[in-house]
Amino acid sequence: MKTNDRQFYEVFWAHFKGPLGTQLAIHRSSRRPLLKLLERLLPETRAARTLEVGCGTALDSCLLAAGRPALGAYVCDLSEKAIRVARENADQLGVSLRAFAGDLTALPFLDGEFDLVFSQGVLEHFRDPAPAMREQVRVLRPGGALVVDVPQKFNVYTLRKHQAMREGNWPWGWETEYSAAELRRWAPHYGLKVTGAVGYQHGRLMDRLLVHPHRTLHKLLTPRNGKAASAANGYQPGPLALNWEALWDGIDARLGPYVAINVAVAFQKIS
Repeated sequence: MKTNDRQFYEVFWAHFKGPLGTQLAIHRSSRRPLLKLLERLLPETRAARTLEVGCGTALDSCLLAAGRPALGAYVCDLSEKAIRVARENADQLGVSLRAFAGDLTALPFLDGEFDLVFSQGVLEHFRDPAPAMREQVRVLRPGGALVVDVPQKFNVYTLRKHQAMREGNWPWGWETEYSAAELRRWAPHYGLKVTGAVGYQHGRLMDRLLVHPHRTLHKLLTPRNGKAASAANGYQPGPLALNWEALWDGIDARLGPYVAINVAVAFQKIS
């Protein structure tokens, strides 16, 4: 629990078990505000290049690439086994990713190669995030976007997490958390300016019963057989459900950065 090295993550990803349908259902529901933020930051007029660091399953990049066939999507992770999972997901979804194992603090790219650099659930594992931040900014083009997504400090999840860490029962290794205000204060230290923020996830009970009741009902009505994963993958909310999700997207854009479990802050690299 005191350090997160390559060996820790190789062991973690060696035991990872997550059917693709289940992973997609999670990303398309609970991570929807993050995905909308990333899509909004991509250039509209030309093929963009993106880099996801600490990618894990790389499903965020896969979903971006699925909607933008010309996207040059790169993903990296410290773990070779995580990269294997990322490549399998990309193959199953029929999208093109350039995936490689590498150290976030020493990326194998020239300066200014990417339009968008982002991470989800990564920088909270660094006791000193400065080297990782500097390296992400280095490979970002002037005017490009950087998104940092970490656990948000002010919620019950933080208390439960630290209790589990003290007991040695936290599976994700050592981590900390940040408030939206703390992340915003990073901007001048790295030649950035803040351009937006969202929050998402409000706890299992609230998410299931209030934020995504239609998805919960669909899951309950889906037969528990070999077709369950594909059914979850193929679920398309109706107009009423989409309007309900749009309402929550608005709430997460305004209040989420301060009360939700996760906060994602978007920065722009100053030219």
